[in-house]
Amino acid sequence: MFGRNKHRAKQDHLVLLVDDDKGQLDVFATWMAAIRPGVHVRTATSVEEGLDLITTHTFSLIISDYSIPHAGAGLDIFEAAIRSGISKSNFIMLSGTTDNLPDEIRLVSKGDLVALETAIQQALP
Repeated sequence: MFGRNKHRAKQDHLVLLVDDDKGQLDVFATWMAAIRPGVHVRTATSVEEGLDLITTHTFSLIISDYSIPHAGAGLDIFEAAIRSGISKSNFIMLSGTTDNLPDEIRLVSKGDLVALETAIQQALP
């Protein structure tokens, strides 16, 4: 299920996961490692920590919650990711709402693991 061992990732992919819910972030990082073995995952529990990591690392993929800790805070992560040179197609926003999100942001509903795995496969072929 969820493509386990279906796709082997290159060892050089570095993924950033940003969410202020530490428990959810830990579960998500474990799930990410299961579906994309070999990908190195970094996590951030705040916008500030995420921004710092974006300025000090080169990420292949960034996945951020929209509401960290308030609605729209994930847009700061998106803007920093684009400034760092990451392609818009290699940024995924997780949200339970679609309000006020620019059309260029790839949105995946929080909890939709099938759609999220598909988006990850498209970003990291």
